[in-house]
Amino acid sequence: MQKHDFIFQDLPIEQVERDPNQPRKDFGAEGDENRLLTSIRDYGLEEPLKVSEVGVNRYIIIDGHRRYICSQKLGSKTVPCRIYPKLSSGELETRRYEMQNNRRPWKPLERSEALERIKNSLGLHTNHALADYLHLSKTMVSMALGLRKQKLDYLSLMEKYDLTENYRFEFVVMLPKIRKIRELEVDDIIKILFEKIKHKVIYRAKDLRRLGKIFLRASANEQEIYNFLKNTDTTIDELEQRTVQSGFSLHIEEVIQEVATKLRDGISFSQAEKTALEQLATLLQKAL
Repeated sequence: MQKHDFIFQDLPIEQVERDPNQPRKDFGAEGDENRLLTSIRDYGLEEPLKVSEVGVNRYIIIDGHRRYICSQKLGSKTVPCRIYPKLSSGELETRRYEMQNNRRPWKPLERSEALERIKNSLGLHTNHALADYLHLSKTMVSMALGLRKQKLDYLSLMEKYDLTENYRFEFVVMLPKIRKIRELEVDDIIKILFEKIKHKVIYRAKDLRRLGKIFLRASANEQEIYNFLKNTDTTIDELEQRTVQSGFSLHIEEVIQEVATKLRDGISFSQAEKTALEQLATLLQKAL
């Protein structure tokens, strides 16, 4: 990322614009805004807005939307600004993310939106490239961007149940492993799990990862999983104790899952795989 000089200057407030692409949609609770407004009214705007020049007498806010909104409400004619020259879209997105990253915690979907905009504006083709560019954990970046691929219904449920970022990340890992259990469709199961999280029956985010592993053995453990879902008080610890399997039965479940996945996705078996399956079929005929 290029470094840019900047200048400090008081700008007429009408020359400053809010950024319509700002990933943050919530600029703070009303109470916080009132405290900031009172502070600006009593002591002035002590921290300048950070803006980028976008045209003649036009500046877009990179950081400082709440201070700008409060200044508008107070009828300020000018606002102190730290002014950067015109930035490319990639530089603007990255600089805004870095400035706001230390301001207050991101909401999960806001972080996802910010990272996606940086990735697209810089033309980065992989999540790893984005993580390296921002010096962030590759896992964190992949999980954050993975939230964008979830069904709108699931995103709405995450907001409704106020899931923390850790729970959302683990949900992304778990979801591909969940399947219908008797009359309970996947959507029904997700709602049950969110209720268990809400009532602290699932009290660790990583419990969802453990549950995903149990669902990989769903054929052998359907009754226990069903009981877990129907009983609101049953924990994942209790479910795990009831679904412990020997190494042999676990291997069988893994083979069943792999074969089912290939058939579902229309993936052809290799010749070696066909030979192994034929041998297995012969053995099963003798064993059963």
